[in-house]
Amino acid sequence: MRRDSMTQLTELLGRMQAGDATARDALFAAAYTELQRLARARLRDGGRNTVLDTTCLVHESYLRFVTAGQLRAEDRRAFFAYASQVMRSVIVNSVRDQIAEKRGGDWQPVTLSTNLLANVADGEENGAEGA
Repeated sequence: MRRDSMTQLTELLGRMQAGDATARDALFAAAYTELQRLARARLRDGGRNTVLDTTCLVHESYLRFVTAGQLRAEDRRAFFAYASQVMRSVIVNSVRDQIAEKRGGDWQPVTLSTNLLANVADGEENGAEGA
């Protein structure tokens, strides 16, 4: 990462901490290449069991940043450390979702009842026995 882009990231982090609403998006735009590099490393190191690609991981991480609220990163190093943790969390959740899907994921549990005969009308019960 070039020196001027490091300075830009530090400046954007400062603006974001000061409450500048546009600084967050500008920060991610400025850090995008480095975030992709970080995502590539994360996927290479332990995310092989996921369907995420580099771009998807960066975008999912960005959405987590946005929904999490206020980002507390004092400097560039803290920002990328936090981004790495968020990426790991996205990968872990993706793998958990895949495992859950393999085991029936969205199936609805059914409660089995032994009181079925109590709900059957008398005429139907006799007809079933004679068959």
